[in-house]
Amino acid sequence: MLTSEQYLGAVAERIQRSGGRLNSVQFGPAVAVVGLFTESVMLSTMNYCVVACAVPEVTAAALYDFTSRATQHARANVMGTVGWTAASVVIAGLIGQRVYPDAAQAASAKSGNQFGGETRMVAVDVSAGQMYAFVGGKFWGAAVQGSVNAKLTYCFPQPAEVYQQVQWQAQQQQQQQLPPAQPGQLPPPGWQQQQPQHQPPYGY
Repeated sequence: MLTSEQYLGAVAERIQRSGGRLNSVQFGPAVAVVGLFTESVMLSTMNYCVVACAVPEVTAAALYDFTSRATQHARANVMGTVGWTAASVVIAGLIGQRVYPDAAQAASAKSGNQFGGETRMVAVDVSAGQMYAFVGGKFWGAAVQGSVNAKLTYCFPQPAEVYQQVQWQAQQQQQQQLPPAQPGQLPPPGWQQQQPQHQPPYGY
């Protein structure tokens, strides 16, 4: 069973791995993981603010509130003048053991166009193994949309993918802690070859 905290840890790891500046920020009662990225896309500076937080349950009201806090934080940390030379993209995700239908619907809805920016909401249901978000095309800037979609799906992977990664990491730790085999307890022939020591599953 994947926990919300394990998924949140995977988000933080991916933010760092893709070059984001990782921080923890207090948003109301909860502490959120915040990743700030600045990238150039088609002569514009893209300011990404990826915000994730683990909560017991995800409702639409909680998602909207969290997203507005994330947007305020992003605006305070933007580089460049938003609108003409810079875009501010906020990807706000709540991770819980349960996502209510209204939250799933809110996250999956097509995001509204904003001048010089965009806000995407993500709801992750770790119990059901579902990630809800709008990942699609919009009429402005196909290159920009492609990079937004790529950032969203990389930082918020499918829960099954995170679960595989968590299991793999646990196996690695167990293998490092295994005592030396006693006579009579040797693994069957060929066992070592089937357990790659340092190769993570495809995609990591």
